[in-house]
Amino acid sequence: MNAENYYIVATAPSDPSLQVKISGPYLTRQAAKADLEAAIEEAMDIDPSARSYHYSISRLESRKPGVIQHMASHS
Repeated sequence: MNAENYYIVATAPSDPSLQVKISGPYLTRQAAKADLEAAIEEAMDIDPSARSYHYSISRLESRKPGVIQHMASHS
């Protein structure tokens, strides 16, 4: 895994400084884009307030999994 990867990031509309990596890492922007809709739906299943969040694809330096991958590995 690279030090910099793509993640799907959720940003709270009331506080733009509150950002959470919900899915990833992805090696390419195209791979993240292909998973974007499913990741948003899964986030809304976990937390209905996620409907109001803004979603983007960002390239970040991190080796940690997004929330969805983290939860899946512990279930």
